[in-house]
Amino acid sequence: QVGYQIRFESTCSPATKIVFLTEGLLLRQLQREPTLPAYRVLVADEVHERHLHGDFLLGVLRRLLPSRPDLKLVLMSATINIRLFSDYFGGAPVLQVPGRIFPISVIYQPVAEEEAAAAGGKWGKSERLDPLPYLRVLQTIDHKYPPEERGDLLVFLSGVAEIGAVLEAAQAYAARTQRWIVLPLHSTLSVTEQDKVFDVAPPGVRKCILATNVAETSVTIDGVRFVLDSGKVKEMSYDPQGKLQRLQEFWISRASAEQRKGRAGRTGPGVCYRLYAESDYDAFSPYPVPEIQRVALDALVLQLKSMGLGDPRTFPFLEPPASSSLETAVRYLRDQGALDEAENLTPIGNLLAQLPVDVVVGKILVLGVLFGLSEPALTVAAALSVPSPFLRPARPDADRAAARRPLESPHGDPLTLLNLFNEWLRVKAERSGDSRKWCRRRGLEEHRLYEAANLRRQFQELLRDHRLLQETSGPPSDGYARQRRHRERLELRRLWRSHAETEGRKRKDVKFKLRHDVGELQAASGSLLSSSHLALLKLLLCRGLYPQFAVPDELNGGRKDSDQIFHTRSKQGVVLHPTCVFATSPELLHAKEEAQRSKDPTEGLSCRHQLLAFVSLLETNKPYLVNCVRVPALQALLLFSRSLDTSADCARLVADGWLEVTVPDAEASLRLLSSALRLRSAWEKLLGRLLEEEARGEEADEARPDPRDVSLLARGLLEFLRAEV
Repeated sequence: QVGYQIRFESTCSPATKIVFLTEGLLLRQLQREPTLPAYRVLVADEVHERHLHGDFLLGVLRRLLPSRPDLKLVLMSATINIRLFSDYFGGAPVLQVPGRIFPISVIYQPVAEEEAAAAGGKWGKSERLDPLPYLRVLQTIDHKYPPEERGDLLVFLSGVAEIGAVLEAAQAYAARTQRWIVLPLHSTLSVTEQDKVFDVAPPGVRKCILATNVAETSVTIDGVRFVLDSGKVKEMSYDPQGKLQRLQEFWISRASAEQRKGRAGRTGPGVCYRLYAESDYDAFSPYPVPEIQRVALDALVLQLKSMGLGDPRTFPFLEPPASSSLETAVRYLRDQGALDEAENLTPIGNLLAQLPVDVVVGKILVLGVLFGLSEPALTVAAALSVPSPFLRPARPDADRAAARRPLESPHGDPLTLLNLFNEWLRVKAERSGDSRKWCRRRGLEEHRLYEAANLRRQFQELLRDHRLLQETSGPPSDGYARQRRHRERLELRRLWRSHAETEGRKRKDVKFKLRHDVGELQAASGSLLSSSHLALLKLLLCRGLYPQFAVPDELNGGRKDSDQIFHTRSKQGVVLHPTCVFATSPELLHAKEEAQRSKDPTEGLSCRHQLLAFVSLLETNKPYLVNCVRVPALQALLLFSRSLDTSADCARLVADGWLEVTVPDAEASLRLLSSALRLRSAWEKLLGRLLEEEARGEEADEARPDPRDVSLLARGLLEFLRAEV
């Protein structure tokens, strides 16, 4: 009678009376059933967190309530802005339920400015966090509270680098005193590492948990008696002009400070140490900045349009986003072909709105179907839609790097993810294969690969629902094969029940094998791509990503690996993310010619110039290109640019008012330009036909693109890529 529903799993049945589900899933249900007939009461918890989906959901529900007077909506939070939410729902009544929290004493211990400046010199880089104020709190607890008095310490830090700085010093202190176990807690740790924070420490020993704001509300850890609050948080903000995500450190809000303090009073009287002054606390903003006012809104605008909710500029948001962010999102969706000039959904936009992915990733899926590359496209799309499986060690690990190397693709990161997923499947398909050990040796978080496999299946089903993919009948299976699979499933179900109370990892593996036929999955996605298919896959990735392109700086040939510089249209001087395959092999990007072809090396002329297509631009301490693919420069610009300006003889081309290309052989340039226009026209025509068929539904089989036309286009594109000028 009580069930839950998350992205890949549901325990609901016709008997279910209460269901726990995420805001995103409820929004998907609203897309299908705008009046939510299945529910009589909705309870939205933790509404103060102001997530993008949460704020959007409240706007949709506010519009729904007048037509569903029988529907009850309850908003819950410990630190809510009561007036804002009550007024938004027309003066909704407020019930205040006093909590049963134990008394918590607050101690302010601000770090003196001169001490922070001195620490910069002592600990190396000035931006490195000084761990001494944190060690002093550990020492205070040791002196003030006898070890037999239980109680662990939860430390709130702004990010992974800050956790690393304190972890190093705290572990040295713990080794000397033998009274502490120091554990990090953040989202990039493996699940096994994260779960250690729930273990009970031995008698006379306390846990010191160094956490990001994930421990504010998402996780409750029993036994915490002390909280140490740095007062800082790192949040993603969005620059709509540069289409750049920025991870920046900010002071927290008073509401967040109270949430953090409350973690000390769950099981008994607690103490909260604050590394800032009371006057700082008073100057904090009362509530955090809503996510809707600091992130990209492309997906939100697309979903809003697909739900028939009209112009996003007039939608009744709880607190509206900046108009510049909405305009950027609308312009971006127009550029990507998801909206037409009248800002209505196009056929591809309508389809992209149904896929729970970024617009770029959705386009990659559709283009993969067109070229008969749906299997690798499904894998790449799924792998790009979950957090990176690559774990970042605190120190360089040569063995781990060597074990990863065979998986790395010289073409770029999405192709490395494809290799990684396929090899993981191969290990899982072997009877004696230990995928967990295989992942550990390579520094991979297996949980991310399970997520990618589930997401891949979800994408596949969505493409089939939209008649873009046919059901694969597979080779005819004989009675023996069916019986064998039946016996396997029975055995898996028995294992599922026997592992219900045991190790979660084994249970996860059994669930994976129940949900997927590993042999079939490996056969479908694990076949080696020919060089032609690989080139086509790169091309459709780049078409999906355009205009997210970067050009290497002309002096990169003389720079060290870590000093390679690139320029995007909106941002100069960006670098490769440390996880990027080109960060360790930059020579793959240098346009070096054979000696006999290079007449005047000072001219910089080369038919080997390359560009980088990238999935995202992220700024932390530097602006980084994340998930990159390399592509021939001239051919990519001719195939993908929205506008091309040329000189009278076509010897000079300017793509989208940004990149200038010089082709001394004007005749060859004209020939290439003519080929590009012909290929672009054929590509658009076939893609339009595929999407028309999807839109028309059942009777559209005769409109499906002719495989011969697709094959002709593929051959033409491959020849075009090989052309040298």
